[in-house]
Amino acid sequence: MSHMMKSLPIQLYYQCIGIIHRLLCYQKKYTVRIEYNWKTLWESLIMLLKFLLISDTYLPKSVDNFSLALQIINIFNIFIMYGDTVLASPRCYDLLYYEIIRLRAVFEDVHSLALKYLSMDCDYKDIVSRIIGSLVNVRSIVNHFTPKIEKWMLENSSTPTENEVLHVLRKNYDSLTLKLLDNLDQYERYSEKPQHISLFSSLV
Repeated sequence: MSHMMKSLPIQLYYQCIGIIHRLLCYQKKYTVRIEYNWKTLWESLIMLLKFLLISDTYLPKSVDNFSLALQIINIFNIFIMYGDTVLASPRCYDLLYYEIIRLRAVFEDVHSLALKYLSMDCDYKDIVSRIIGSLVNVRSIVNHFTPKIEKWMLENSSTPTENEVLHVLRKNYDSLTLKLLDNLDQYERYSEKPQHISLFSSLV
């Protein structure tokens, strides 16, 4: 949540997100459930996505920016597809869906931006098409549950509390259809590059 400025240290963020991804892959592989307030991570990742959207006009365009966005979305996909192996309780899984729905505008804006670049003559078509594909489950969750929540609001003539929204989610999981995404737990073996040496040296 820090260093969100015009001189965003994209390589530092890229390394941090990579570490989170590897930890989740380890948890999935060995069914390790960490007692952690995952909501803070989800909020931070969504705010980073939002920052990348806002800063699209002034941050230098690079594949790293889009790769970072893709990796963030893939982290959410790991939670969505394999939450039962990494999250400590079913309530954590409910809260994941709650946060996705609560901050759905950010994901929709990422989708719109990716479509914009896909229609342009640019060098990023391959990665933005991958971003669009990776958003399929997030968008399914939003499109499935939002009408159910709106129906509850009409029937009860009030704004639901967090617990009431969670109750609506639990009642409607069975009818949700998700797409199985491949290679979510695949990552490149780390090899230190020249720019990493200077980055880590400056940090140390």
